[in-house]
Amino acid sequence: MSELLVVEGLTVTFPTTRGLVDVVKEVSFTVGRDETVGIVGESGSGKSMTSLAILGLLPRGAVTRGSIRLDGVELLGRTDREMRRVRGEQVSMIFQDPLSSLNPYYTVGLQIEEMYRAHRGGSRKAARKIVTEALTQVGIPEPERRASYYPHQFSGGQRQRIMIAMALVCSPALLIADEPTTALDVTVQAQILRLLAGLQRETGTGMVFVTHDLAVISTIAARVLVMRRGEQVEYGTAEQIFAEPRHEYTRMLLESIPRIDDEVAS
Repeated sequence: MSELLVVEGLTVTFPTTRGLVDVVKEVSFTVGRDETVGIVGESGSGKSMTSLAILGLLPRGAVTRGSIRLDGVELLGRTDREMRRVRGEQVSMIFQDPLSSLNPYYTVGLQIEEMYRAHRGGSRKAARKIVTEALTQVGIPEPERRASYYPHQFSGGQRQRIMIAMALVCSPALLIADEPTTALDVTVQAQILRLLAGLQRETGTGMVFVTHDLAVISTIAARVLVMRRGEQVEYGTAEQIFAEPRHEYTRMLLESIPRIDDEVAS
């Protein structure tokens, strides 16, 4: 498997009133083509900051050290203008809350169309056809008609499907999914996971899946990176992480997963 993304010694530092603070410390992992790598940890572990660093979307004042190479090309040190070309075209992101990520004043079709034309160009007529195809691909019924709907006219699961369509419309090499199923009920969550897995098989896209939910990671990831307080505590295959975790923190996370065969205290 060729390496699509290589992250080495990634450190993200924020200035604070008490001095410089490392919120991500010496994190290293790789993502192959057509591979999903899960990043797990509790809130504040640094997993979302790691994904934002890959996209160059960290808050002003943050300092990033180490190396982030996409297809052999270094991303750290690039200008904002250069990173805008990378985002959407080479790397796309699905955020946790699609309702706050989508613009309520524009139809979903127009928002996907703008994403496509910003990176691929072409006429509006051609872009509209691409939008219909993208909505069909993610399972939105009557895609041509519903492209004229606004975000509030869709259910939570459908909005997440629209975000997936927008993220994949330019056929990026890498997809970063940041807690994309957290706000969904378990039935819709399973549908979204199956959709992502199916689209990945079709497109060969590499994926970084960020979540606090180990149960979700167990169904989708080939390799897992466990983070705590900004540090990488364990990294290995999903089979190794779940069957023979080496770090005490990983074992604690696994023990916190509810099991249907647990005894109920009377």
